[in-house]
Amino acid sequence: MAKPTNGLVSEPRRGTEPGDEAYLRLVGERVRVMRLQMGMSRKALSQTSGVSERYLAELERGSGNASLLVLRSIAEALGTRVQEITVDEDDRPIDKTLAIQHLENLGASQAAEARQLLVGRFGRKAPTSVARIALVGMRGAGKAALASALGRALGVPSVDLDTEVERASGIEVAEVFAVHGADVFKRLQHECLGNVLNSLPRGVINTGGGIVMERDTYDLLLAGCFVIWVRGSHEDAGNGWGVEAIEGKDNFASEVHPQLEAALAERTPLYELADAVIDTTGLSVEGAVSQVLTAIGEKAAQQQETAA
Repeated sequence: MAKPTNGLVSEPRRGTEPGDEAYLRLVGERVRVMRLQMGMSRKALSQTSGVSERYLAELERGSGNASLLVLRSIAEALGTRVQEITVDEDDRPIDKTLAIQHLENLGASQAAEARQLLVGRFGRKAPTSVARIALVGMRGAGKAALASALGRALGVPSVDLDTEVERASGIEVAEVFAVHGADVFKRLQHECLGNVLNSLPRGVINTGGGIVMERDTYDLLLAGCFVIWVRGSHEDAGNGWGVEAIEGKDNFASEVHPQLEAALAERTPLYELADAVIDTTGLSVEGAVSQVLTAIGEKAAQQQETAA
């Protein structure tokens, strides 16, 4: 027992016993897993909960002893109850624990491959009109026009990720590259995606053609959305695609055809990690929307078969 001070017995410092440390690690792990399941970056959780990003990092490592008020703010940001975070037991099977530990040791590309294997074997909740749908693919495939039309068809918001980067930076994407460089753009893109996933429970997200090359950002997109690879080309502005389908939102640098072919060859294995593929060549916008809705329906049917 600690020595008395002024006739009082001082209370021992809490959180230092082995059992306390194990409990803090358990709580921190729950917060981290819940955050990742929602497709939230730590920065996005910090902004929503009002808890500093540094404190969240300590909490997730098991070294932060959060107060009830702090935990309540975090729980509300995660859409759960404090009890779900603080219950003093870990009922997770040992096999699941070992599987998670193994996944944490994988590199970004290996983790993406593992995710595809798990989804293919065990499935996941099928996307519906309330889910997030993300479009990836090269410029000229019609992502921007398809995103807008798909949002209208589903009655959900349509968000352009490059536009979000421009809003966050105050300048156009081309200027971000010219003034600040590619690394700043990549950081802004990742942060903006985290914010969109945090604030958009349902909607359609149009992304730049090169997002798949940033594995952390692409993994965040794959985890938080039903991702569709939009491929194809349009010789004119007919069938409702408009000029944007030809020029592309991510056309911030002049590229010749051979360079586009080389970029496509490099990106194809990453595009193939998407949940579905839509070829817009020769289709009207309405026809492409119909194919997307069909792909969503097929995924829902697969999920139902898996659950049966």
